[in-house]
Amino acid sequence: MKKILSYTALLAAGMMTIIACEKEAEKTATFTSASDMAFVSVVHASPNFRQVFNAPDSINVFVNNQKVNGTLITYGGLFPASGTTLNGYIGVPPGLQNIKLTVAGVATTDSIPLTTLSKIFTKGQKYSLIITDEIKNARDSSKILLPDVYSRPNAGLFNLRFVNAVATDTAGLMVSVFSTRRNAAIFNSIAQGGVANFQTFPYNAQLNDTLYIRRPGSTYNLDTLNNVSFSNQKTYTLIYRGDGRTNVGTKARALVTYLHE
Repeated sequence: MKKILSYTALLAAGMMTIIACEKEAEKTATFTSASDMAFVSVVHASPNFRQVFNAPDSINVFVNNQKVNGTLITYGGLFPASGTTLNGYIGVPPGLQNIKLTVAGVATTDSIPLTTLSKIFTKGQKYSLIITDEIKNARDSSKILLPDVYSRPNAGLFNLRFVNAVATDTAGLMVSVFSTRRNAAIFNSIAQGGVANFQTFPYNAQLNDTLYIRRPGSTYNLDTLNNVSFSNQKTYTLIYRGDGRTNVGTKARALVTYLHE
């Protein structure tokens, strides 16, 4: 039976960065059958994290007081990285679990907890936790914890989902995703914090696409994702993230993708 590292182990995969050895390497890894676990990936999409928490935006993630990441997770980071542990997921026990975000303290590592989410996880289900500027909000709708419900596409197809995780956008305004390859919007009128579920699209190895973020009915491009390609029988999430007020800088509004498997 396939074995996986449980959430209590120090995972070797970082998030799209070179992996560093830390004190957690001294912990003894435990193993659990994959069929007994739920699965979680973490995406850092909070451009104003420093202002929201008055703390550095390099964070650690704990599940029931056990640290699950290796290197710190920074803005734009995905943990675990796609194509690594469990195709970019960590295994966690099903049932009620507490997910805590922390930053490193001056005297003691991870001495400063920032926020804790309590969620019930279903055995065998995959989830994406997308950290946004709204994660401190008491409303569950402000915490983007998404069940990743999809099946492997048939040959000649790929799956794509859209998440509007942009920060500080104009209140009440929505966005659409326009595909130049299809000359049409592929996701329409998605509010801030909203999600369009996985859809299946035809794959073509000869053609890439350019995607635009626009207001519904407008031709003005808020952001552009140039020359994007999606692979045969793969599953992706498309995220509109960053500071909606600007298109300049490393945390400006931007359209990005990440691979599930």
